[in-house]
Amino acid sequence: MPSTDQQPDVAVPSTSGDDEGLPELNVRVLDRAECLALLATAQIGQLVFTYRAMPDVLPVNVSLADDVLLIPFANGSIIERAARNTVVAFHVDKIDEATHLGWSVNVVGRSFELQEGDSLAGRQVNRPRAWMPGRHDRTLAVALERVTGRCLEPVVK
Repeated sequence: MPSTDQQPDVAVPSTSGDDEGLPELNVRVLDRAECLALLATAQIGQLVFTYRAMPDVLPVNVSLADDVLLIPFANGSIIERAARNTVVAFHVDKIDEATHLGWSVNVVGRSFELQEGDSLAGRQVNRPRAWMPGRHDRTLAVALERVTGRCLEPVVK
């Protein structure tokens, strides 16, 4: 069976009942450029990693720089203990609950700590500012090895 990443756009019919009056939806697979453009707008998303042999999800601040996601973290945090130097995933979306229209982007890649003074592609990096309390003066970088996305949009008839 082909992966959903490879499937063509699919019309998803709206259902009756609570969804009455909503448009019929089309699920469109986004290309990498579209995914990167949407990732560049994200400020908060979900970091997915393994902790004590179990999957875990953590909301994090994020920014995008040269095909790398940047996530601030603190000494002793779960990110330092579980998500650094591993394969992780990241998810961000923006879905309108009233219309069901929107998009989602997923990233899978290897993570590493970006050290003070490190640059990406020869340029200094603007690190994201953490919204969580406390010091977050370290940065987790996630290489964008696999980037996939979907867009829910109205079917044009």
